[in-house]
Formats: sequence, structure tokens, C-alpha cells
Amino acid sequence: MKKLTALTTTALAASVALALTGCGGQAGSTTSTAAVDFPKAGATIEWIVPSAAGAGNDILARIVAPAMQEDLGANIKVVNKEGGSQVVGLNYVAQSKADGLTFGYTNIPSILGRYLDPSKKAAFDRSSFTPIGSFATNSVVIGVNKDSKYKSLKELFDAVKAEPGKITVGTDSRAGDDHINLRLLENQLGLDFNIVHYNSGADKVAAIVSGEVDFALGGVSSFFGQYKSGDIKLLTVIEDNTSPFVPDVPTMKSAGYDVKPMASNFALSVPSKTPKEVVAKLESSLKKAAETAAVQEKLKGAATQPTWVPAAEVSKMWEERETLIKPVIDELLKQQ
Repeated sequence: MKKLTALTTTALAASVALALTGCGGQAGSTTSTAAVDFPKAGATIEWIVPSAAGAGNDILARIVAPAMQEDLGANIKVVNKEGGSQVVGLNYVAQSKADGLTFGYTNIPSILGRYLDPSKKAAFDRSSFTPIGSFATNSVVIGVNKDSKYKSLKELFDAVKAEPGKITVGTDSRAGDDHINLRLLENQLGLDFNIVHYNSGADKVAAIVSGEVDFALGGVSSFFGQYKSGDIKLLTVIEDNTSPFVPDVPTMKSAGYDVKPMASNFALSVPSKTPKEVVAKLESSLKKAAETAAVQEKLKGAATQPTWVPAAEVSKMWEERETLIKPVIDELLKQQ
């Protein structure tokens, strides 16, 4: 098995900002009356959530949208378009009119598996979007059922080493960020998991609560409710420092495993070719919302860390992440 390069969100997010571009296609460069007047009073802007109502992406959208609405003086309608492991909603954003009245989640790294895996049949790629920024990050954790016999990360990984390919782990989709992160762990630590794919993060969490799988990996926010209720025990957070949301959970580094930190960025994009003045207006509004104290308090209440990343840095991060992740997905495809 090839040794694959680990992903580091923090390092990439700190890249020197570039001039604002779409991730492959530039934002429209021609100033128009519509761009100067954007948005018109009373206009409705759709925030597309490519997952179900009540899921993590949806919850965060409904926290941030009211602040953006107040700043822009336009209606922001959160619209759920689930299906196809988020491809349905992402297709909708990519194919929408490039007028700033439609934007949606293009979370990094999860979007990469949606179009780099041909079986998903996505009608978009990186060049289909222009980022407007990222407002929060989500640390990655490993969780088990409350009654699991594995009381520590060492016990779990020792069991994996003793019985390669037997210990089951749930993901929210094939070739998604959970799947990719698990393959990275396998390669870095010499492990062999029995990976089980579900249709959504909610299904994955339900599989842990019911004991259907031995453990699961994912963002801390997706496990937080069940962790607080005691239905799920978190064994580790894959960061160098403990999470403020689960301060009693040890880091993988402190448990003796040399693994690069893993996290996800909640990024938003408009269709490529959107006029640059419109992109700038949306970026400014998202930044104001992300830095509003009341919004930050609510984001933290959802176990998500408010972290502003400008559009240019998101564009750079996306490009670099794609370069890193494409070989991982190519390897997965070869093993089918």
C-alpha cells in the first residue's frame, strides 16, 4: 500500500492570499449595473445546503444567514437540496445563474470526493465555482458506542492490528472526507479497517449509537449531541491541541500517534463567472456575519469553531487540497 501524504487544513488555510480568483475560472471581471446595485432591495438570495434539514450544514446556515440578511438588506433563504451524496445540491449551485443570487456550501475537503470520483457523476469541478470565504472549521474525532469494549484509542487500534480488516468503521459516504481521512490513517499507522459507507452523517452516527459499527470518524459537531447525552464516547480528537468543545478528549498526538491534524472548512461559493463586485459584496457580508459576537456564540454552541478564511485563501486551499487528495481517490478507484 502506498504511503499517502497527510492533509493539514491549518497550514493550507494560512497560505499567503492571492488575488481573488475562481478556483479554476475567474470571477467575472466586467463591472455591471447589476453588480454595482447588488443586491437590490427586497431581492431573495438562496443559500443552498446540499444536505437534509437539521444536518450540521443546515444548522450552521441558519445561524449565519440572518446576520448576512441584515447586512445585505435582502432576503436570504436557506434551501435544502439533498441527494447523491451532496451532488444534487452542488450541481444546482454550479449551474445557477452567475448573478450572486445563489450560493452554497463547497466545504473542503468533502467537495473533492464529489467530483474527483467519476461514479458520483457530478456536473461540476473546481472551475465551476468562485469561493466567497469560509466561516468556520470542524475538528475531526473518533467515536465509539457508549458500551464499546474499546475504552481508549490504543485499545481500538491494537484490536485493528490484531485482526486486520475486521474492525468496522462508518463513514458518511464513499470517497468523502471521512473515507479519505481513514485511508490516510491506515497508511500512516499501518492499519487495515473494514470501512462501511452510509448515505449521510446522520446515518453514520445512528450506526454508532446502535452498535452497528465498531467506531466512526467525523467532525466533532456531528457527534456532539450524542456525546453530550452519553450515547457516544469520543476516544480522540485529531489535532495537536485539545478541542474547547470536548476538552476531556485526548488528542491523537498525546495518545502517542504521529498523525497530522485533520479538520474541515465550511466554505461557501457562487457559480464561476459571477461578477467580481458581487463576489466582493458577498465576501464582505459573510466576513461581517462570521465575526459577529452573537453568531460566533451560536457557532460554538453547535461545536463548530468560528474561523474566518478570505475568498482568495479558500481558492488557494481548494487547489492545494485537490492536488493532495486526487492520488488518494485515484488509489480508491483502482481498488474497486
